[in-house]
Amino acid sequence: MNFIIPKNYKFKNKIMGIIDYPTAIFNLIWNIIIYFILKNINMNLSIKIFVFSSFSFPVLLLTIIGFNNESPVYTFRYIIKYLLKQKVYLFK
Repeated sequence: MNFIIPKNYKFKNKIMGIIDYPTAIFNLIWNIIIYFILKNINMNLSIKIFVFSSFSFPVLLLTIIGFNNESPVYTFRYIIKYLLKQKVYLFK
């Protein structure tokens, strides 16, 4: 069986076919930062687990669902760019 693949098609390597590598690295770094912050705070273990999951789960959801298969790294970058330079474009 031969498959015809267009020349302008870009293959993206993904972990388990869901998450691309830069996004997975971003998630890993985010979770490590949260872990070390919570490690230094004296709290009950159940509260630490709740806080960790409440900070890491939304980022994981953005990673899996995303906006039009856009990486959360780029989404956050676009949001920060907009917040720094807010412009309103009016088209007639």
